[in-house]
Amino acid sequence: MTKKITLSLPVYLKKFFLYEYHGYQVERNGSTFDEIHIEKSSELGKLIHLISRPIPFTQAVQKPSGPGVLSIRYYSREKIHEVPVEKIPLLVAQMEEIFRRTIICEVRGIHDTVGGDYGPYVAQSLKRRSIERDVDLDYQTARKIYRDHMEKLIRKNAKINA
Repeated sequence: MTKKITLSLPVYLKKFFLYEYHGYQVERNGSTFDEIHIEKSSELGKLIHLISRPIPFTQAVQKPSGPGVLSIRYYSREKIHEVPVEKIPLLVAQMEEIFRRTIICEVRGIHDTVGGDYGPYVAQSLKRRSIERDVDLDYQTARKIYRDHMEKLIRKNAKINA
């Protein structure tokens, strides 16, 4: 059975997941919605499967609105398995961590090989996913994701060598 959850995300996260999961637009009732379909074997699919639980009653679900609304379609064999409403903020937080980890891994792969300033690699990573600098996500915030990772590695290496 195909199920759907609708999340309100920051615009950059919405664009990121639309790119990563080959999102598409659906037109219903005269308006368009962005949707992704995820497989159970994907990272996000496994995460949704883990937080789903049997809910034999109806939940009061709020319909999010705004530019960052993303619908996620997934498959579940169990009819009563649903994502609990109280787990949705945790799902959004984990989606943010997936974004951060992906940016770090991509930039690190290039930066370790080529060297130099990592700023252009961060910009290139954002551009690939159609995330507009200083519109969807502040460029300095995106650079800070990788800079914090590098500082954490330096502190860790300093402890090892001390």
